[in-house]
Amino acid sequence: MKVFAVTDQCAGCGACIKTCPEKAIRPAPRGYPSPLMVLEGRCTGCAECAEVCPVAACVEIVVLERE
Repeated sequence: MKVFAVTDQCAGCGACIKTCPEKAIRPAPRGYPSPLMVLEGRCTGCAECAEVCPVAACVEIVVLERE
C-alpha cells in the first residue's frame, strides 16, 4: 500500500494540512522528527500534499500490509 509521509525537511507551513482531502495530516507530538505527521490509516495516496509542499517534504512511502 502506498501512502505519504512528512520528512524532517518539513518547514511546518501547513500547506499540506489545508489541501489534504482526507484530513490525514496533523501537527506532530513533541519529540517527533518533523513538525507534521501523516495518519497512515487515513491517507489514500492522492499526492495532493506533495504537490503543494514548497520544500518537497511530503514523500511517497510503501507500507507493508499486515496479515
